[in-house]
Amino acid sequence: MMKPALPILAFALLAGCAAQPQPPQQVAAAQNSVCLNTYFIDHTSIPDDKTILFSMRDGTMWQNSLPASCPGLAFQGGFEYTTSFDEVCSNAQTIRVLRQNSECMLGAFTPYAAPKAQ
Repeated sequence: MMKPALPILAFALLAGCAAQPQPPQQVAAAQNSVCLNTYFIDHTSIPDDKTILFSMRDGTMWQNSLPASCPGLAFQGGFEYTTSFDEVCSNAQTIRVLRQNSECMLGAFTPYAAPKAQ
């Protein structure tokens, strides 16, 4: 007679998934880290081997300044990361450069405003 509980459990799980994720926010932690919810990341751009720009779905942008140059990052044009919590956090995660297998540590996230055209 355990079958009736399965649909209830499935509904409870689906109801929990339907909740709206929270927008990116600054997390007050000992190392003043900022975490971005991966759901809200629209795309990234890589101006150089030490900078990644995260464009968010709401139009805001965050700059991550890597603590050291990440060879091949701009040339390869991409990276990947693994996360268990659907967040990308400053000073706490590594990225892996595509087609190169080199790993680099993320640095600090700061709000970014594109330079105004003159």
